[in-house]
Amino acid sequence: MKIQVVPVGLKDSTVLEYLVNLVSNRFDVEVEIGKNLPIETFRRNEARGQYLSTSILEILSIQRSSSEYVLLGVADIDLYVNSFNFVFGEADPTNRVAVISVMRLRQSFYGLQNNNRLFLERAGKEAVHELGHVLGLRHCRNPMCVMFFSNSLADTDRKEDDFCRKCRNILRG
Repeated sequence: MKIQVVPVGLKDSTVLEYLVNLVSNRFDVEVEIGKNLPIETFRRNEARGQYLSTSILEILSIQRSSSEYVLLGVADIDLYVNSFNFVFGEADPTNRVAVISVMRLRQSFYGLQNNNRLFLERAGKEAVHELGHVLGLRHCRNPMCVMFFSNSLADTDRKEDDFCRKCRNILRG
């Protein structure tokens, strides 16, 4: 398995490099940065001011060049699914693709002073979480496990960027 981190209109190479290193370490696989998907590829829901994450997953699954690859889209736009006001990310295990949004992970989104270390940690947790779903993991009840469902940034901040023992054992098969 190889993982390709695909920028979706994202221009911040710092977060991409951080994710490549973290994901490579967490999953012990080769990780590369893919070709940028322009944001104009996707239709914005003007009433919501957001993008449907499922539509990004569909394009990513078309872009996947080989069954050997898992694709992780990294977007700097606000994402939603029909049943939620917003999502930090979404995964499609069947097509082996996932997407995260870094927009709501920045302190400045909430009118606070930016903290780059915290921003990168949050992005890493969301990336590992969604890739965990791609690899067959469900949400975990352990609030410290990266697979714990993040309903808010407080949930993301509390959990670790790694799997609990139970989830790690499931991954190992």
